[in-house]
Amino acid sequence: MELAEPFEMTQPAISRHLKVLEGAGLIVRRVEGTKRPCRLAQAGIEPIDQWLAMLRDALARNYDRLDQVLADLKPRTTPNRKDMR
Repeated sequence: MELAEPFEMTQPAISRHLKVLEGAGLIVRRVEGTKRPCRLAQAGIEPIDQWLAMLRDALARNYDRLDQVLADLKPRTTPNRKDMR
C-alpha cells in the first residue's frame, strides 16, 4: 500500500507493474509474512546502465560534431560597413 500512496494508481495496478518488473529481471521480491519487499536487481540494472552510458557517449560525440559545424559556419571576421558598399 505504501507504494501506491503517492500515485494515482490502485494497489492492484501497482502489484501488476511490480510483477512485470520482476518478470523482466529488474527487481527482486521476497516474502516476509504479508509483506513483499522489493529491491532493484543488480543483474537487471547493469545492462540498462551500460546501454545508457553508450547512449550518453554517442550523444556527447554528436553534440561535439554539431559544435564544430556551428563553429565552422561562423564568419571569421565581421565585415566593416564601409567594406560592404
